[in-house]
Amino acid sequence: MDWAKITVTTSQEASEAVANCLFEMNATGVEFKENAANLDLIAYYPLDDRLGARMQKLRDFLTKLPTWNIQPRPATIDLKHVKSEKWADAWKAAFPPQRIGKRIHITPTWHDTPHNETDILIQLDPGMAFGTGYHPTTRLSLELLEPTVEPHYVVADIGTGSGILTIAAIKLGAKQVDAIELDPTAIPVAAANFQTNDVTPYVRLSQGDGLKAVARKYHLIIANILTKAILPIIPDCAKRLHPAGTVIFSGILETELEQVQSVLEANQFECLQVISEIEDSITWVGIKAARLVPQPVSLPV
Repeated sequence: MDWAKITVTTSQEASEAVANCLFEMNATGVEFKENAANLDLIAYYPLDDRLGARMQKLRDFLTKLPTWNIQPRPATIDLKHVKSEKWADAWKAAFPPQRIGKRIHITPTWHDTPHNETDILIQLDPGMAFGTGYHPTTRLSLELLEPTVEPHYVVADIGTGSGILTIAAIKLGAKQVDAIELDPTAIPVAAANFQTNDVTPYVRLSQGDGLKAVARKYHLIIANILTKAILPIIPDCAKRLHPAGTVIFSGILETELEQVQSVLEANQFECLQVISEIEDSITWVGIKAARLVPQPVSLPV
């Protein structure tokens, strides 16, 4: 079979929306490749009479992004003809199993990978939604999450995407996770991943805008989203955490770290840990912070 390889070059900000559009057009998979300040999203489609309509739908979608306050900066589309009967196998070979932290082992569903009994095994196919372990922001989130979760924890996962952080939290021992996703097209993907990983009974999956979709207090709030989405939810996190509760944020560029730390401190959080990872000359940062517990005031005798 001959394939059409569509490469969309766009901003980090627009990448998740563009990926969802590609999947809505029935892409077999979407590969993310960073270059300088932009991101290439590569999708494959059968080379047939539907290609023209797909290209036009994609152009129209990119034109609409600024009206939704998403800047593609501007996006470009490249189309190539790929003649390969074995393309599907070649695509799968680009996504080997990977180990993150001490115990977390992520593997696509087509791999039968041996693992230790103590491993936290997560099965996810790449490209199904944002967050499948092959991007630095997801790896940073998992590294911070692994030593943080306690068995009694109730957790909120804001912008759950593929559901990978929710799955990890539950397999690390969390009692329950509220998985909250703004994009309705990601909801069935997350639900399918929860079922594949046998965690559905411990998840409340909802479509909504951050913590506005739920009403309870949490021991831990995690969000692997863009900095511009993190900043406005920090005050809500302060109100929705148990005393000494913890937040984990990723999706932050190194140049944005100081701003995030400043807003955290202004909302009575103490920064506990900052980790980073460099990919294609871009430095991504993950941060863990705890809500400060007010100290009792000693009155003079």
